[in-house]
Amino acid sequence: MSNDFYLFANCNFVPDKYEDWQLAYDDLAKYVQSSEPTTKTYYFGIPMDYAHDISKTTSMFAFEIYGSREDLYATHLTSPAMTMFLQKIPLSTTTDLDLAHYGLVAGFLDSSATGAPCAIMQDIRITSPSLFARSALLVSLAKFIGSVQRTELSRGGSDVLTYTGYECLDDDTGARIFGRWRTREAFEAFIRRADVAEFWRGIRGNVARLDQRCYVENGKGWLHRGEGSGYAGES
Repeated sequence: MSNDFYLFANCNFVPDKYEDWQLAYDDLAKYVQSSEPTTKTYYFGIPMDYAHDISKTTSMFAFEIYGSREDLYATHLTSPAMTMFLQKIPLSTTTDLDLAHYGLVAGFLDSSATGAPCAIMQDIRITSPSLFARSALLVSLAKFIGSVQRTELSRGGSDVLTYTGYECLDDDTGARIFGRWRTREAFEAFIRRADVAEFWRGIRGNVARLDQRCYVENGKGWLHRGEGSGYAGES
């Protein structure tokens, strides 16, 4: 499985200041796109609460993939463009960088292989009661996602665009699931599938806390840099 370094982050905004933050980000993204090939994914979501008017959002979800931890901390976060970006955004944000680090357990990043846009994405954060419980959960998670991947491949271009599972690198109890669907209807059908229900029933004893939220794309960044870029599930 991929040796890449995965980052989930939350951005929190002063009400009605998202557009100011986005202007600063646009300049940063141009630099990252042209100068940081090891920033493989730079992808964002707006909570469904503000899908009707993205400009009013007070938070944003970020999903990023780097070639290694060093590519994030020694290259991306120390670049001149990032320094400039961080100087521009304090008046539009309510918190500093809120970063969580993960390793991939199983899954596919883009079943379309084209970076097709999604209508909805879902982020699920799982906390297990112990290291032992998380270990058991991760075994079940890898098996389940492998089954999902085989099902989607057999359908030849499914509405499930992304489905990936992770273990947290910041603690011994965290795990995560990130998915993207071509339509809202496909998402609603997926979460009601028998195999999905069976997975959640099977891991119930290894879950102490579950937090989940859905997002829409904001049209910025990139899911991956194109075919041949080495994204999870590419083959």
